[in-house]
Amino acid sequence: MRRWSNSFLGVLLLATACAKEPVEWGDVSYRSSLLGDPDTRSAIMSANLPAVRGTNSPCLQSVRSTAVAGELVRVWWAMRADSSAVLSLQHSPNLGATWQAPVDIDTRDGGRRGCARPAPGISYDSASRYVYVAYFIEGADGAGVFFAHSMDDGSMFHSPVPVVYGSTPSRAAVAGHGDSVVVVFEDPNSTAPRVGIVLSHTTGHIFEQRDDVTPEEIPARAPWVTLAHDTITVWWKVPDRTGGMTERVAYRSGVWR
Repeated sequence: MRRWSNSFLGVLLLATACAKEPVEWGDVSYRSSLLGDPDTRSAIMSANLPAVRGTNSPCLQSVRSTAVAGELVRVWWAMRADSSAVLSLQHSPNLGATWQAPVDIDTRDGGRRGCARPAPGISYDSASRYVYVAYFIEGADGAGVFFAHSMDDGSMFHSPVPVVYGSTPSRAAVAGHGDSVVVVFEDPNSTAPRVGIVLSHTTGHIFEQRDDVTPEEIPARAPWVTLAHDTITVWWKVPDRTGGMTERVAYRSGVWR
């Protein structure tokens, strides 16, 4: 019977563990510009929001949008009288000249945060007509980050799927094309500010793979993400450890195996 040395077994185990990592990440880089940040590119999309049934007012700061090939899709929270909220979406086929009727994505929120809640993340694939949304919600089955998707331009959404449970309000972002979906999120269960990722090749019906995006030594908040074929790029804001007002933007790309 063949006997393996401890050193060889260690190398074998390490290689096996590395092979299981879903994303082969590159180095972390930095930039000072927030260009591309969803907080900045969606600010103008809060105009003429429609009334959402069962709510009192929209949370304007929560509006997020995406534009692809002359089409716009926007998503936002609308507050109820008891300070819980409804997540709604609208689609425009002509860059906002006209809007279709709003559609409820998720009505399960039971939190009492009013508009003081993380904005949702949104992505739209014009080729497949799929809309992907990621968001934090406090539902009866537990608080956490959830994912929902539509396969018909946002006319109807499938039942939400949990990404990660945790009671800490967490910002999330999503990117997808066809059946491939990635969701990045502030880890609600980490004592240090970190960003995690889940990946699916089944349109988010199941997230088959999980990973950490940010190294332990780099604090991270407010992530956003793009997916180009098998290349994932994640950006996040790095809190100023000195207490100042300046935040750097860090990013890294990786190949989805």
